[in-house]
Amino acid sequence: MKAPAMDPPRITELGKYRIEAILGAGAMGVVYRAFDPHIERHVALKTVRHELFETGERASLMTRLRSEAQAAGRLAHPNIVGVYDYGETGDTAFIAMELVDGRALKHWLDAGRPLELATALDWFAQLLAALGFAHAHGVVHRDIKPANLLVSEQGRLKVADFGVAHVESSTLTLAGAMIGTPCYMSPEQFTGESVDGRSDLFSAAIVLYQMLTGCRPFAGASQAEVMRQVMHETPRLPSACNPALPREIDDVLMRALSRRPAARFQTADALRQALADASHGTPAATDDCTILEAQTVTPGAPLASGTGSWRGESLPSLTMWPAATLASVEARLAAQIGPVARLLVRRAAARIADAPDLPALVALLAPHVPSDKGRAQFVAAFAEGSVAGATHATASAASSLDADDVRAAALKLAVYLGPIATIIAKREAARAPSLRALHERLAASISNEHDRARFQRDVGL
Repeated sequence: MKAPAMDPPRITELGKYRIEAILGAGAMGVVYRAFDPHIERHVALKTVRHELFETGERASLMTRLRSEAQAAGRLAHPNIVGVYDYGETGDTAFIAMELVDGRALKHWLDAGRPLELATALDWFAQLLAALGFAHAHGVVHRDIKPANLLVSEQGRLKVADFGVAHVESSTLTLAGAMIGTPCYMSPEQFTGESVDGRSDLFSAAIVLYQMLTGCRPFAGASQAEVMRQVMHETPRLPSACNPALPREIDDVLMRALSRRPAARFQTADALRQALADASHGTPAATDDCTILEAQTVTPGAPLASGTGSWRGESLPSLTMWPAATLASVEARLAAQIGPVARLLVRRAAARIADAPDLPALVALLAPHVPSDKGRAQFVAAFAEGSVAGATHATASAASSLDADDVRAAALKLAVYLGPIATIIAKREAARAPSLRALHERLAASISNEHDRARFQRDVGL
């Protein structure tokens, strides 16, 4: 039976700092909101309790903590939480840091839903800017995770806890970060090998995967299971978790999550450039910046007559979609998330353009609605028989497969891919000339070779 958690002892000051409130508490110590009366500014005080250190190592580790704080203090960058001061009292060491008015990225990711693509890539670009700067100055963070990434109310991402990460790679790693959040650690951290900036980039790629899909690529029930996955398993493609993602991002993320450091992107700038190329400028929304000037869509509005384009854009892959259907979907989605709905509807419709299906389109778009109530309203608007002014699209050629066979295959695929299996099965059924061909197509959608082999056995391949 666990002992009841004890509140941190109430203190009123540390060194020159007046303590105002507790911001958080963890295995290493407590983070306080404090006031520096000498220069009249508020700071965050991160404390480290002396009793965490074994007696024989205390002096050397405190010296190392102080030198690491000094190193972090030299990392003056807009995307890195500033370190102002280091101090010690009788039983506590502390670092005075910039107080960020915002929330940790963990706040958004705990909801288990993907972030908007442009937002995720923008925040990730800021993270890479911080890591690139730190690595250029010889500092490796070693503990990149959502709880250490703060987002201000103005949308600026700042990396926290530079300066203590190196200490956590010794005694404190066993007491803190490794046990607490192994899901974000690189293979070389698990094996105890030396780490460099490429380890930070691996951890950062895990964060991006979670931002884009709503789930972590390595998420076992225990530290041992997570370690086994990191060391031996290939995660599912991001687009298998979130089909609205461009497939090019799959290639970038899977390379960034390579087990061998030499196979990954070697610098933060190389990863940033690869993502920019894969997303065609999505971080700044430059490929669709005209959406900010788009007129309000009226459900049932026609396509540009005779052009095969949607509102004047050359999109031949969407010509099989009825104009009224796309306009209605966009109008409903725009009511929830604004003008970016046009971009999302276009991309999702293009993904399943060869087998248009309204329920599948709605399933692809629903995760982009941030609120539970709004998402339910969006889905309900297109429930069977409730759509006004929208018609169900049909594929160019009807599949000869039995509907029950397709549903059975989807259920077996769902064991490995989750709810998205239904969408994939419908799409592939329109292309497959036989049930065996369908099973082969579905097997190819499973990136993990062990899962793929199990699925093939399940369906008799």
